[in-house]
Amino acid sequence: MTAIEIRNLAKAFGPVRAVDDVSFSVAAGTITGYLGPNGAGKTTTLRCLLGLVTADGGTALVDGRPYTALERPLTEVGAVLEATSFHPGRTARDHLRVICTAAGLPASRADEALEQVGLADAARKRVGGFSLGMRQRLALGTATLGHPRVLILDEPANGLDPAGIEWLRGFLRNLAHERGVAVLVSSHVLAEVQQTVDNVVIIARGRLVHQGSLAELTGNGERPVRVHAAEADRLVPALEAKGARVERPGDGVLRVYGVDAEAVGQTVLDERVLVTELVRERSDLQEIFMELTREA
Repeated sequence: MTAIEIRNLAKAFGPVRAVDDVSFSVAAGTITGYLGPNGAGKTTTLRCLLGLVTADGGTALVDGRPYTALERPLTEVGAVLEATSFHPGRTARDHLRVICTAAGLPASRADEALEQVGLADAARKRVGGFSLGMRQRLALGTATLGHPRVLILDEPANGLDPAGIEWLRGFLRNLAHERGVAVLVSSHVLAEVQQTVDNVVIIARGRLVHQGSLAELTGNGERPVRVHAAEADRLVPALEAKGARVERPGDGVLRVYGVDAEAVGQTVLDERVLVTELVRERSDLQEIFMELTREA
């Protein structure tokens, strides 16, 4: 079931096209990493999705509706775009109780949420004395107060120590895989993204450059052989005859799985195809990300 659907989204700020015809979807019960360099358009996309910025074109829907049309948004969508919008003089519990009152939720949800995000012992402490990591946890507690079916997070690992990042991974997996929540998370911590998400959407310069499952992008840990040749398609039948699985990203590039580089090289020689590149790729998300965004 599709929980978030973005189609042909576009937004410009003056001459700068921050988001340029971006389309992707997020299914219920999955975690999707939304990745891109600084200035790629990630936060603008999320703000359009949450009705904080008006798009110039396209649609951004939650369960088939714009965010602004949701009757009780806190019970349908939880969002963390920054962990700074707290009154410094309020305690963590009072902050959440204010949100509960505004959203028509029972006050007991405040303590439940603090327990879930590991802040039960800090319930009576004023937020002004919180570290950035504690503020991130409080923001997550705020976003999940209404048990939403959709969770939208912008850099949620910012300020968390290694133990906190490990906790966040388990927290998001539980929400998605056990409770069926659709999670869309923007992050620069690619090593952590690779351990957390199910799917990946990558943008660069406002445009989509890749979307699909993490396993497909990284070869599920299998390192493909990359071949670049003007007549690359001539190699495909011969490689498949040797039991290889071949992907065709385009522009004369093949990614070959299931056989080693020597077998690919022998096939190139047998078929008399001139190649300009033949190399074993790595399955590291960061290297793949750098390659995709560099070429965009």
